[in-house]
Amino acid sequence: MADSVQFPIGYVSMMTGVSAHSLRAWERRYRAVTPTRTTSGHRLYCQEDIDRIALLKQAVDAGHHISHVVGLDPAALESLTTPVKPSFTSPSTKERIGAQPIVSRDVIPSCLQAIEALDGAALHRILRQASLKLSRQALLDTLIIPLMRKVGQRWSEGSLRIMHEHLASNVVHAHLCQMLDYPAPTSAELPRILIAAPAGQWCYLGALAVAVISQDHGWEPVFLGPNLPSEDIAAASATLNPQLIALSVTCRVNDTFMQNELSHLSDLLENGCPLIFGGQASESYRRDIEANGGQVCTTPEDLVQLLH
Repeated sequence: MADSVQFPIGYVSMMTGVSAHSLRAWERRYRAVTPTRTTSGHRLYCQEDIDRIALLKQAVDAGHHISHVVGLDPAALESLTTPVKPSFTSPSTKERIGAQPIVSRDVIPSCLQAIEALDGAALHRILRQASLKLSRQALLDTLIIPLMRKVGQRWSEGSLRIMHEHLASNVVHAHLCQMLDYPAPTSAELPRILIAAPAGQWCYLGALAVAVISQDHGWEPVFLGPNLPSEDIAAASATLNPQLIALSVTCRVNDTFMQNELSHLSDLLENGCPLIFGGQASESYRRDIEANGGQVCTTPEDLVQLLH
């Protein structure tokens, strides 16, 4: 008879430390467990469900993403007790960046001078010349991404004005689009990644960089631009059936609005597609992102690891 005892979601949340919202997201998106339902629709969990959720929570706390461990059996989950050490730079990336840092160190000051002078033609010329000396990945890792971070930092400090940021963004946007337009292999077998900036997010250069990186690593990127409401992200996912969704959160907007968008998106996504978030403000929403079944991915190296 003890095996037939079932528990409501509030009790399971209290016993495992997993929020009720996360429990629902894990069930809906990953089929972590399949609780029974009362006639009124309320979830009921057996002891086996609770034990499995506790193991999954242990794995997630150790640094593993829920989508990576949800299919493991209890023995495999129990073995995941050693926390995963974040690998921000893979050996291949260290070698790549280590071989070419001087180029970017010399170029970034020249880029900033062109931006301060509002000389878009000079900035475009510098980026084009750098592309002859750097690989596409190194151009992103060691020049474009650090440059735009410096521009954002100087704008926030007041040493650059909005006009400077706009000029830099327009030139870098054009360069990234040119990189994305190169002939890529076409195959129905290519995995597809849906890329956008969610509602309230208007800066999308990071999202474009994700499109370039994913294309270079054998994916088919579908880029849908900035300020995309959760309903449209979910509708696009239902239409395209991607293997990965990547959203860029660059600016910290109204927290309540963003939390509601994340929750709404989690409720709308039904195909279990992994959901990653990048951008400078993504760390600010890490708790809400992870509570809704998403993963924060803040570096190109992290992204490349996910793409393989």
